Amino acid sequence: MQIISPGKNNFAKILNNKWVQHISYWIFYLLFFAVTWGSYDMNFEKTMMVELVNLPAKIALVYWVIYYLFPKFLYKRKIGSFILLFGISIIVVAFTTRFTDNYIILKYYLTEFEMQPLFSYVQVIRSSINLGTVIAIPFILKLVDHVNKVKQNEQLLVREKLEAELVFLKNQVQPHFLFNTLNSLYSLILKKSDQSLDVILKLSELLRYMLYETNSKRVDFQKEIDSIKSYLELEKIRYGDRIDLSFNLWGDISSNQIAPMLILPFIENSFKHSTKGFDGNAWITIDIGIKNNELKLNIENSIPQSSSDQEPIIGGIGLQNVKRRLSLLYAEKYELKITDNEDSYSIYLNLKLQ
Repeated sequence: MQIISPGKNNFAKILNNKWVQHISYWIFYLLFFAVTWGSYDMNFEKTMMVELVNLPAKIALVYWVIYYLFPKFLYKRKIGSFILLFGISIIVVAFTTRFTDNYIILKYYLTEFEMQPLFSYVQVIRSSINLGTVIAIPFILKLVDHVNKVKQNEQLLVREKLEAELVFLKNQVQPHFLFNTLNSLYSLILKKSDQSLDVILKLSELLRYMLYETNSKRVDFQKEIDSIKSYLELEKIRYGDRIDLSFNLWGDISSNQIAPMLILPFIENSFKHSTKGFDGNAWITIDIGIKNNELKLNIENSIPQSSSDQEPIIGGIGLQNVKRRLSLLYAEKYELKITDNEDSYSIYLNLKLQ
């Protein structure tokens, strides 16, 4: 059982050692009752021997209960079986101590007391109650230790589940993004455009970021911005002057970190909706900044008039996943507003960075 936080010092290691704890408990128990009973006639040697006579039976009872009955029945919620076997164990050890009381303790150490009948139920009850003093502390400590371990395991399972979900969500976003980019590359190759080489170069930069940087829980904000710039360059190559793109970056972005691939899906979504039913007059404004360790993101894009069946902005794998990732990673530390106007969509994100 861990008593104090483990450290590099030897004292912590010794104090948390199981053998040291057990031996210390039995020494304390022996000395406490030897001194308590011995204070009546100041014969501590005699009371020490009296306590030593019944100590093996008490030790056997304690370890039988906490190392067999607990894991075999109590931890498995077999409460009825545990209570029955625990009661039988107490009675068996009580009879054992009755035997040693009569034929060893009263005969050699406490000769002034009269011998009581071995199977006297009053004496058996008294012996059973006396056994409660030795098993109470180990009983409680073992239960507390078990409850703590169960809670730790539950917390570990919850954490592992959340981490697995985050990995799944992030891995969904990346193929979704790559699929769209490869489609753009394919169309340029079909047109035999010289810009296809530039697309391959920018795509390789994004792939490098995805493969080697996004495995961490947090990345430098500058790296996330660089990936966004590479993506914007890809879209500029794809659409040219047909989209009026405004990108504004402000604030201190060099000393902050963010979860990877968190902003890009919002930007990708703006291109998706501004170019659906594309009429050649699309516009997108992106404003990203950091102030007092708070990220402020504003994205607004046009809605083509020819697109009468426009999908809701909350649709799509990218946005669904990024919203879920925000709730898992930043909980109450973000504010997200998505506005669907008649001629534009806008996204506002305020995020407290760690």
